[in-house]
Amino acid sequence: MEVLIDSIRRTREILVSTPDTVCLERARLATEGYQRWADEPIPIRRAKTFAHILENMTLDLDTNPFFAGNTSSRPRAWMLLPEYGFNVPNQAIVENPSFEGFLDTIPDELRAFWQGKSVGGGAGIGHLAVNLQRVVSEGLEGIIAEAEAYPPTEYRQAMIIALRAVINWAHRYGTEACRQVPAKPARNLFEALQAIALVHLAIAIEGHGYSVSLAHLDRILLPYYDGAPETTELLAAFMLKITSNSIWGSHSKTQAITLGGLDSKGNDECNPLTLHFLNACDMVRMPDPHIFVRWHEKIDRRVKERAIELLGSGLSMPLLVGDEQTAQGFINARIPPEDAWDYCVIGCNELGIPGKLWDSATGPFIGDPAILREALMSDRSDKSDMSDVLAAVRATMKQHITRGLKNSLGGRDWAAKNVPTPFTSALMDGCIERGSDLHNGAQYSLPVVMERGFTNAVNGLAAVEHNDLTIGELIQALESDFADETVRRKLLNAPKWGNDDDRADKWARVWMDIREEVLREVEAELGCRRHIVQHVIRSLHHIDGSKLGATPDGRRAGTPVADSIGAVAGTAREGPTALLNSVLKLRPAEYWQGGYNLNLTLSPNTVSDKNLLALVDAFFADGGQELQIGCLDADTLRDAKANPEKYPDLLVRIAGFNALFAKLSPAEQDELIARAEGRQA
Repeated sequence: MEVLIDSIRRTREILVSTPDTVCLERARLATEGYQRWADEPIPIRRAKTFAHILENMTLDLDTNPFFAGNTSSRPRAWMLLPEYGFNVPNQAIVENPSFEGFLDTIPDELRAFWQGKSVGGGAGIGHLAVNLQRVVSEGLEGIIAEAEAYPPTEYRQAMIIALRAVINWAHRYGTEACRQVPAKPARNLFEALQAIALVHLAIAIEGHGYSVSLAHLDRILLPYYDGAPETTELLAAFMLKITSNSIWGSHSKTQAITLGGLDSKGNDECNPLTLHFLNACDMVRMPDPHIFVRWHEKIDRRVKERAIELLGSGLSMPLLVGDEQTAQGFINARIPPEDAWDYCVIGCNELGIPGKLWDSATGPFIGDPAILREALMSDRSDKSDMSDVLAAVRATMKQHITRGLKNSLGGRDWAAKNVPTPFTSALMDGCIERGSDLHNGAQYSLPVVMERGFTNAVNGLAAVEHNDLTIGELIQALESDFADETVRRKLLNAPKWGNDDDRADKWARVWMDIREEVLREVEAELGCRRHIVQHVIRSLHHIDGSKLGATPDGRRAGTPVADSIGAVAGTAREGPTALLNSVLKLRPAEYWQGGYNLNLTLSPNTVSDKNLLALVDAFFADGGQELQIGCLDADTLRDAKANPEKYPDLLVRIAGFNALFAKLSPAEQDELIARAEGRQA
């Protein structure tokens, strides 16, 4: 065990201390593949290129000597996906400004080749969890046998090429375990973890960016658990393998592991490995992979107490998801209960079903405060009361949703044609049988509408109602970015969402009713599939706000919008219970079937584990859907900002991802300090 503990310590030190660099290997090998097989059908070209990459990439045998597998030639080196372009994600720059221009050194010959060939976006696909249960119990050879049993088609041929490529890649590592897995069924816990690590990293190499998630590892691995004393350490080493060689170096922080939860018969799925994973998370104390615990009234007492202990200690993990509201949301969206109760988290807090339902993250986006601002400014002489404002909101929202749905129609068919991923698709239930890419062959399809800035819109409507300004005066104030501070003060002093105050909270239901009514109306008019709505932010609240003028809640132009569906920092004046009471009015199974994210910041000096447990239990028992708890001390955070060398292990939750505080941008450090102080940033 000492060897394993030393490996964990060494690997973690490497990951914390190694700066981000760029690895060009995959980009060069992908270029060679696209050139060599340019005349092949796209699925075959993609599969052969994938095999070419795996056959020729450098194997990282040193960073984590316990488990094999890597996506780039060295730790924290960005693996590039030129098929999607050479772009640094905007969120990466928000989180770490040094990434601005990080890819400017890409060689001209690579840029020239991919000019006009890249499909754009930069981020790959991701936002999925494959059927890892089948990987460990049958092995990839079993999946190949299924593909070979069907009539041969172009796409099934591509699947077989890609599956065999991963087997050959594993054999390149030369270890005894890699000769067994992932080709054949795992025989023990180590082999099961090794199979999952290799398959997980291969999915990223094939072309998936954010949020390739690991689903229910405590359930999947239970048949291989023998009670060995080193189990926690083994899981810790595995978790470090997942984070050490992911795409985009230290920016990759959304590889979720979901633990526990009820099955469709109402049985608690917590088991000894659930606790081992929580203990491994405490041992590793790294931002990724992040851990979610599914919460319900039957949850194992030891699991809930350990989860609360970790949160109370300031770990900012695990994240918590309410089983009843989440599963019921999928059932309401016509997913059969046996699959709805098998849900997992597949990103920041997006939801999916392993091997069956995934989130393309390419659906239309609703910016709530932008809609409200635009509605107020349209036909400015035609609004004299709240009914006029709401009519304008409805009309503006319909324009936004119609435009968004039209732009996204056919998106999955387009992606399946241009950037198919036959290896990943072979691990999604039904895709082999249908001979289809996961974009159009997955068992369930629930396109997503992404909504952000909900709190700003609710506060904005409350502010419009509760002040003595005319609509014309309010518009003038927004256009001038509150040149008159007294006007802004009136808006800031209006009732605010998150205080269990119905003067503000009633507007949440009004807003959601308008959105739901308009969404169903537009779906019917366009003849498209039913969409579900999710509220996911990560760092996008900074990006959204930077493009948005002043809003009627008193927010100034260019500043971030709300960081979750919770209160804007500094406005939850009645404490955490009142905040949670406001959120409990949202009815997520009806209005947020794709999930929401809620940040709750507490002072570690004023909350005990007992009180925290009571707060969490009550929230989920009364209908809560998701909760991200940060026990943050403002003095500690200020000192960590000034003296980062003293706090190398300080882990914090932002909005959909965790990070080492010392490595965050000043903007996000200041945001967290403001949260801890209970003031607006």
